Amino acid sequence: MVKYKKHQSDFKLRLVKEHQRGESIHRLSNQWGVSTSQIRKWIDQYNSLGLPGLLRRSNQKYTKEFKLTVVQAYLNKELSLRDCCLHFCVPSIGIVSSWVRIYECVGENGFNAQQRGRKTMKENKQKKTPKKPLTRLEELEKENLYLKAENELLKKLDALAQKKVTPQKKKR
Repeated sequence: MVKYKKHQSDFKLRLVKEHQRGESIHRLSNQWGVSTSQIRKWIDQYNSLGLPGLLRRSNQKYTKEFKLTVVQAYLNKELSLRDCCLHFCVPSIGIVSSWVRIYECVGENGFNAQQRGRKTMKENKQKKTPKKPLTRLEELEKENLYLKAENELLKKLDALAQKKVTPQKKKR
């Protein structure tokens, strides 16, 4: 099965109609390569909203009051996550569960100004502080450390080259 594949509404409707005619969800899943949970979701959307429930929705913005109503319906045990989605026409359980998480962590104020999308990288970068110039002694110590590291590297390289040469002489 391909992740994140978008299906046309006529395809969704065809699968729902086949299920209503008696086809099992598992057979439809195997035949068409769609997960059983996705088919169940389409069936529930069709049963509660009709054909508009299967149509693709553009990015919809929800008001603070609407989010609060949905979350309170869930938290008061009136509806499950799935039922909240069907009753309030929210396309995904993930949307409702994220609202619940925000409400539990921050409260009502968490719904005020949510930034959509990915955070910019500028927020994570730290400002570079200009380095003060090194003294002559510090420069010499830094150069000495660099030369020691270079010397060690050359010794290891020479040792590896010697290891390659000695086995070849033994084979002859």
